[in-house]
Amino acid sequence: MARSAQDPWHRGAPPHLPAGAAAEALPPVCLLPGDPARVDLTAEVLDDFRILGQNREFRVGVGRAPGGRRIAVCSTGIGGPSTEIAVVELARLGVRTVLRTGGMGALTGRIPPGTVCAAGRAVPGSGAASHYPAGPAGPAAHPAVLTALRRAARDLDVPLTEITVATIDSYYLGQGRPLPGHEERAAARMDVLRGLGVDGVEMETETVLAVAGALGVRAGAVLVAHANRATDDWLEDYRPAQLAMLRVAVSAAELLSNDDAPQADSAVTS
Repeated sequence: MARSAQDPWHRGAPPHLPAGAAAEALPPVCLLPGDPARVDLTAEVLDDFRILGQNREFRVGVGRAPGGRRIAVCSTGIGGPSTEIAVVELARLGVRTVLRTGGMGALTGRIPPGTVCAAGRAVPGSGAASHYPAGPAGPAAHPAVLTALRRAARDLDVPLTEITVATIDSYYLGQGRPLPGHEERAAARMDVLRGLGVDGVEMETETVLAVAGALGVRAGAVLVAHANRATDDWLEDYRPAQLAMLRVAVSAAELLSNDDAPQADSAVTS
């Protein structure tokens, strides 16, 4: 059967993710790191972890949370376009909740490097997400996902800071990092970012929240501050903080996998 250019799935398998008709069914909850290597890091917090495959930046694995629930993990790569692909194809494969697990740069001194954060909302700034309108304030995390993250962090005794982020499709000038000959432009860009009133900047959360929301999939994001642009501090060894964040994410994912998933409690505060 010829593949359709308009919808290039083939015999139930997506054109990008290494999952589908020839593979086992994915669990209903999937963690979304950016870096394919961090899919493997999740093996340290999941039991019976197996890699299902990798294609381009998309590495997919499945394991079991401590309570026995199966959890999927799929890397998105960097930025909005590949993240959109991952969320859309996971949704069509039956995933009903996605949780970004990644890093960010803090823009306020109150969030030192290594802080584990839950993003309640993402301010618009991603080109891919602009095709999935979520209003001028930007898309918000699903309330049940935020509730699960709060509960998981409390149970694990991991401090959790609730934040608002700006998602930007540029790592260098778009995030105010100076390039030779563009120092003034970078400084002006940093002033714009500070003026947004957000707590951090990163490259995928808005896309995850906007695309998932448009498809009726619950979504959220738990992030580690890898750097602080206000204090100019950089976290060289982010492995311990990443593992703490992943334990929170896995615990929240297990709560969200249960039939009695937590109901939303009070709204996030930034």
